[in-house]
Amino acid sequence: MLKNTLYVERLKLKRSKLWLLYIIGPLLGVLLAYTNFLKNYDLFMQPGDNEWIEAWTQAALFMGPFILPILVGIYAAFICREEHVGGGWKQLFTLPIKHSAVFLGKFLIVIGMVTVTMFLLFIFFVVIGYVKGIEGSFPTFMLLGFMVKGILACLPLIVLQLIISIRAKTFGVPLAVSIVFTLPAIIVASTPLGQIYPWTQPMLAMSPEDESPIQSYALFYTLLIGSFIVLMWYGLRSLSKWDIS
Repeated sequence: MLKNTLYVERLKLKRSKLWLLYIIGPLLGVLLAYTNFLKNYDLFMQPGDNEWIEAWTQAALFMGPFILPILVGIYAAFICREEHVGGGWKQLFTLPIKHSAVFLGKFLIVIGMVTVTMFLLFIFFVVIGYVKGIEGSFPTFMLLGFMVKGILACLPLIVLQLIISIRAKTFGVPLAVSIVFTLPAIIVASTPLGQIYPWTQPMLAMSPEDESPIQSYALFYTLLIGSFIVLMWYGLRSLSKWDIS
């Protein structure tokens, strides 16, 4: 049942032009990161620092709390858009398919979209870094680790945006929510609230330890997993009890 849901959702993506967002989002984040890093090179670099890692801190800064959360909002809104047109939800739930399978299918598709985004972020970061003349040993596994952590940190936000996108009848509502709550993210990140604020969690997870305000990674990931479980439970429960008549 879930397999069929994923198949249908993938068909929707084939007819879309979301590949533009896959490219534009990460490319913008990397360009902003290198521009800021090279402009303030003497400020960021200290003796013994690795240029790649210091440049990555800027990629995490621009991508984590700004571009990535907005992209998640767009992805979640898009994946629910067709169901809001012409009674799509009613038609969908007349089929022999569980509500939970619909929610999980959309959730997994958005994870895939975020994964593609992060993969392209890595590619652009490497290619543009070499073009810009970034020197030093390339920390491959460290950066890949930041990528994986960034994807995991997006899980609560993905579920939250899906809940909003399913309930909202227009594409603009979840996008507006994403933008409004993204704006204070960089400020919230430096406070204790940042560890449970879904719009800052990706940045905190993607940042090197010496550049992150996280004091306890055990607590951070406990809160991350806990908020994900609670939101997932609520999302599955609310959709199963949703009266669309």
